[in-house]
Amino acid sequence: MSLSRLLLCAAVAVALPLANAAEAPAPLLGGTNLSLAGASALLDQAVTKAAGEGVHPCIAVTDASGYLLAFKRMDGAAPGCVEAAIKKANSAAINDVDTVVFYEMARKDNLQLGSIPGILPAVAGLVIRRQGQRVGGMGVAGGASDAQEQRFATEVLRAFEQTLPAPQTLKETRP
Repeated sequence: MSLSRLLLCAAVAVALPLANAAEAPAPLLGGTNLSLAGASALLDQAVTKAAGEGVHPCIAVTDASGYLLAFKRMDGAAPGCVEAAIKKANSAAINDVDTVVFYEMARKDNLQLGSIPGILPAVAGLVIRRQGQRVGGMGVAGGASDAQEQRFATEVLRAFEQTLPAPQTLKETRP
C-alpha cells in the first residue's frame, strides 16, 4: 500500500468517529429545553414499553413552554386520546406541575379548577425534569384505567430522565 493511501485510510479512521459523535442528536437544547431528538427518544421508549405491556395509548411530548414536539397514537388507541394526551403534556409543562396534582385538588377541594385555562385536572400529565429543572412535558391517554395511565407514564418518564446528561459545570480558571 502506498504512503498516500495509508495516510488517507488513517485520516478517515480518525475522522469518522469524530463525525459520528458530532452527529449524535442531543436530547436537550441549551440544557433547558427538550429537543426533538430527546422527544423522539422518549416516544420510542414509551412505544416499546406499551407494546411490551399490550397497551395502546396516545403519547404527547412538549418542550418546556408546552409546545408539542412529538406525538404517537398507537394502533388500537381509544378515540379521543389524541387531544387528551396533548393537553395533559401542555398543562404539565406550562404549569410546572404534574396534572395528577390538579386532579386530586379538583376531586377534593375545587371542582371548578378545570375551568381555568391551561389547567387540566387529569392523570398522566407529567413534567419532564433534569435535576429538578423543567425541560418539557409528557401526556399519556387511552389507558385501561387512571391508575394504569399514571403508572405507565411515571415509569416511562423516570427511566427517560435517568438518560438525560448532567448539566455541564464551568470550572473557574486562573491565570
